[in-house]
Amino acid sequence: MFAADAVKAIKILVKTGWGSSSLGQYRDCWKNVTPDYIAENLLDAVNWILTKIPTVQFKLIR
Repeated sequence: MFAADAVKAIKILVKTGWGSSSLGQYRDCWKNVTPDYIAENLLDAVNWILTKIPTVQFKLIR
């Protein structure tokens, strides 16, 4: 969250892995930063990006 906030990037917290504890037990460590979206899992985060941010362009690397 700090890194994304520092460069004005979109902040998405994914609640899998460390995300759940970051949202609860460690929330006070980053209390001055607000996520733009809190996703249940990675697929939820990707779907949010694709639907809420239509200007994002992806480049396929082959």
